[in-house]
Amino acid sequence: MEQSAAELARRMMEGDSQAFDRIMEYYYPKVLRMAYLISGSYADSEDIVQETFVLCWTNRRKIKDPESFGSWIYRTLTREAWRFCRKHRKEQPVEAVYGEEEPQSGSVLEEVMKRSRDQELYRAVRNLPVKQRTAVVLYYFNRMSAKEIAQIMGCLEGTVKSRLYTARENLKKELTKEQNTGREVTL
Repeated sequence: MEQSAAELARRMMEGDSQAFDRIMEYYYPKVLRMAYLISGSYADSEDIVQETFVLCWTNRRKIKDPESFGSWIYRTLTREAWRFCRKHRKEQPVEAVYGEEEPQSGSVLEEVMKRSRDQELYRAVRNLPVKQRTAVVLYYFNRMSAKEIAQIMGCLEGTVKSRLYTARENLKKELTKEQNTGREVTL
């Protein structure tokens, strides 16, 4: 992004639709992935993202600090995702939204094993309660700090750490249970 998100946010707050378009281009892939990881549904994630950007434009004058625009948009998205999760329980395979983040493995067998482990992990993450799942997505997939997550989720940093701890324990139980039922999964 040539201009900073803060500068684009300032321009958008003044009604500049081109700045809003650039913000959408920059944030769309990030918020779509995050919405999908939280909701577990590709169709819902598109709706969540669309509603998030509608709220972004209609509430642009309510943004208090353009420097914190990233946190604001993620917080707005998180609230929308939670709202959708309360209303909808449709899910589809998580692996459809993930792109390749690492280079291809050396062998086909290694790649198949990696995909199998990833699918089990995504399934386990999807089964977490929504607030734990959100904390996990923000921390591990978006690489945000506990402090940033607390701002986005509207809670204390200690609450985020507690949710992450509980989520890790739940994931460990879930993945161990799957491993004991004949599927090999490693953490």
